[in-house]
Amino acid sequence: ETYDWLKRVDRTNLTVDSAHEYLQEVLNRIVIPVVYGITNPTQGVHIVHACATILGLDLAKELPPTTLVITGMRKTNDLEQGHKYIIKAFKPFGKIEEAAITPNNRGFGFVRFFKPESVQKALKKYREYSIDIQDVSVSVKTLKSELSR
Repeated sequence: ETYDWLKRVDRTNLTVDSAHEYLQEVLNRIVIPVVYGITNPTQGVHIVHACATILGLDLAKELPPTTLVITGMRKTNDLEQGHKYIIKAFKPFGKIEEAAITPNNRGFGFVRFFKPESVQKALKKYREYSIDIQDVSVSVKTLKSELSR
């Protein structure tokens, strides 16, 4: 969702205030699902942290890099099947906390490991060979800011 927001805004006029406003909207949308037990608090924190990271906002404390963004996947609306493909491809690198693909045939997703070492193992394999999902070699990168500071 944050990547989509960045595509819609004029980056030449993007300010820290507008990024903070967007992050506040995300935070407001996360609170209700956490309060009602639809999303656990840790997932809520990870979502807000990921948005802040992508927006290039300063954080009080950096979290260890445990999330990889996956691009170049086959586009599908079958979220459950896409989840299974990601788990299968990344399980050899370590215990997975969460994985998902984006809806609406976008062809990308993410995987979040419990340990940063798992991210390093996956990146090493990606640099030396390839990581395939559904017989397609995908691109993998750590979650980081999409904006220059």
